[in-house]
Amino acid sequence: MSERCPDCGHPNPPGAESCEACNYPLRSLARMTPGAAPAAPEVPAPGAVPEAATPKPIDLGPRPLRRPVRRGAPLAAQSVPLWLFFGAVLTAILLWTAIDANRQRARQAVAVEGAKPDQQQAADAAQQALARDSSNIDARIALANVLYDTNNWDAAIIHYRAAVRRDSSRVSALVDLGVCYYNLGDTPQAERIFTLALARDPHQPVALFNLGIVNEQHDRPAEALRYYQQALDHAPSADVREALTASMERVRQKMR
Repeated sequence: MSERCPDCGHPNPPGAESCEACNYPLRSLARMTPGAAPAAPEVPAPGAVPEAATPKPIDLGPRPLRRPVRRGAPLAAQSVPLWLFFGAVLTAILLWTAIDANRQRARQAVAVEGAKPDQQQAADAAQQALARDSSNIDARIALANVLYDTNNWDAAIIHYRAAVRRDSSRVSALVDLGVCYYNLGDTPQAERIFTLALARDPHQPVALFNLGIVNEQHDRPAEALRYYQQALDHAPSADVREALTASMERVRQKMR
């Protein structure tokens, strides 16, 4: 039975998709017409492979940039405060040990060989002061003086040098240091130190006197006599004046 076009009335063969006269769609109309039989589903030909349905991509939109986060080892992170704690404990132990060692040294003063009771007492007081403060120049010179007076020249040199290293204006300590070297037989070093003392104080009578002794020992009587005279001109003490007068007379006798 022919299928008439509802638009132009042209009869079309059964199953036509559209009108042959006006190209009016007949299949869609049949699907839209109430009571019309639904279109049969298309059956694939035998042996044909159905096309796979293409999945529609999911639009996720722009994603924020994610930076990788490096996670440290838990053990290493915990070890830092532990090391700081042990370091603080070790520092406290070392400080306490140093303080205790200073206290022990203060209680155990070293005996000075050949010292009399009053000299040992002075040495003990100086050593205790140095144990409390090693930069105490007066205590250092006081200990050196005891060692000087007891003929402990080597030990006296150590403390005199430590004192003048901190304060080179201590001319008396420089002179005594030079005498220590002279008594140990190091005359050149003694002469250098006496000259250094005179550079600090050109009128120091004991330094002048000692330079006169050094020149007399080296058979330079004229130089010796000049130093003796300069020492005498700068008002030395009575005992130094007496020694100077005797030395000058001795040199004049040699020069005759």
